Amino acid sequence: MVQALIADNVIDLETSRALILRCAWTIDTGGHAGRDSSIAKAHVGDAVGRIVDRSVQICGSLGVSHDLPLARITAEVRPFRIYDGPTETHKWAIARRALRERARVRS
Repeated sequence: MVQALIADNVIDLETSRALILRCAWTIDTGGHAGRDSSIAKAHVGDAVGRIVDRSVQICGSLGVSHDLPLARITAEVRPFRIYDGPTETHKWAIARRALRERARVRS
């Protein structure tokens, strides 16, 4: 099932790219990108972890050896998810905005 792991990596990469492009477009057109930025940051941080983990799985023991860069990348992935705020903080912001928008629509 290596093909499934590769396909999942491609899906994570493409959705990440799309979210980043949407955020950049919002900024470039003068919009407020807080929502788009939070969504992109939460998704991409998690996606990077999944991509690296699947890549290690595909490579087997080579994935954790120092013969490939994956061992170093694996060590860097966890802090990457914290640098710009933990995913939970971005999810909290996303939920808060969604609830506020829903309340606005109802009134």
